[in-house]
Amino acid sequence: MQLTTLLIAGLSAVSVSAVPSMGASWIPNQVTVKEEYKVPGDNPLYFCADPADYILQIDKVDLDPNPPKPYVCLLVLCRIVNIA
Repeated sequence: MQLTTLLIAGLSAVSVSAVPSMGASWIPNQVTVKEEYKVPGDNPLYFCADPADYILQIDKVDLDPNPPKPYVCLLVLCRIVNIA
């Protein structure tokens, strides 16, 4: 029984230590955050791509509290200017 526990613990440590060496290449469709795609307002949000072609034009998004806190009600205020 103790040998099995030791073997499982050893294999777990090896499998966990092997993951970081793979880098971020195993994450599909990862988007690079660009400062020019920041959503206006008091928030930590970014658009995934250039928002010029989006069907909604978001003018401002405010979060309260910002940054969001666990177990605290999050108030989201946004202003949408144009719907294409």
